[in-house]
Amino acid sequence: MNLQNHLIGALRGAWYRAGAVIAYEPEDEEALEREFAEMLQASRFDDAREQVERLAADPAAPRCLITSMLADLGSELARQGRHDESIAAFERAIELGWEVEPDGRCEIARVLLLAGRHAEADALWAQLRAASPADIWMLNAGGISYSEARRDEEAVEWLADGLRVALSDADSEQLLNQMSDERRAAFGRLGREHDELEREVNVFRARRGDRRDEQTAELDRSERGSAGPGGGSTATVVWLSEAAEHLARERWPGWADGLVIDEPFDDRAARMEMTMRRRRADGDGSLEVVTIDLERYAAWCEEQECDPAHRSSRGTFVTVERDAGAGRPWPPNRNEPCWCGKDRKYKRCCGSPTTRDPGASQP
Repeated sequence: MNLQNHLIGALRGAWYRAGAVIAYEPEDEEALEREFAEMLQASRFDDAREQVERLAADPAAPRCLITSMLADLGSELARQGRHDESIAAFERAIELGWEVEPDGRCEIARVLLLAGRHAEADALWAQLRAASPADIWMLNAGGISYSEARRDEEAVEWLADGLRVALSDADSEQLLNQMSDERRAAFGRLGREHDELEREVNVFRARRGDRRDEQTAELDRSERGSAGPGGGSTATVVWLSEAAEHLARERWPGWADGLVIDEPFDDRAARMEMTMRRRRADGDGSLEVVTIDLERYAAWCEEQECDPAHRSSRGTFVTVERDAGAGRPWPPNRNEPCWCGKDRKYKRCCGSPTTRDPGASQP
């Protein structure tokens, strides 16, 4: 244990000895994130640490950018089995004021489990649980981490507490399906039948069936294309980037005619994200997103002599694009660009735990 602490301290000390301070410019953020992602992809971890510490020394650099980089570094180091370095990265993020839901220490506890340091992990998870026994995001993280480590008894117990919280507040955080699916997988590995709590989950799911049907219909209204009926099909979601949507509305005045819901881009993206999450959790098949390239669409409409403002033209074009392999599987990896077209990582955009359906009503 002393050797481990010495190693982590040495690693963190090395970050403080990073090179000269650079001046942060707000417009540089996207370029910095791209450069940092390239470093992680190339396993240039020393360069990544140096970049982070240079930013940390600049009071103009946003803390959220720095701590997000450290979290990405910690995740990639954990993926490569470099657990001590991963823990050091997460600890540095917390030290710099990392604001994340749930508590950032959940990531450390998860890495400890991955490293096989179960006693330390158990102690940290117990500390987190005692501090916030009804924090559904923490219970979800703990249950999934124990499931990932194949400690299925603990996974069943943690996820049970999470499900009770979800059932008590009508699943306001939209985590019930994920937790139940993970818990049932753990039951399967243990060779056990589902318990009374899972039967309560089934009742809850049935009661909100009308709401689920409404969301499925909304997905259809969003010009969904399907490979066939039934649960095993792949649904295609038609999408435009925010800039392309504005351009389409200016270019073709009838573009928005017939929309069931015409709402701000961010609200529509959040609504679609939550719809796709529910569809996936309900086991209704896979999803792919086809983002319309407006120039290619305009050229196709001209060639086909179609009205580009008409919804049927969009539907036919997307079918052609999908069949040509233009669809992008959803969900993207957490560090990949968000499917909605904004220049942000999925985890910091639509994939954020704070994403909510703006039109959702409580059952």
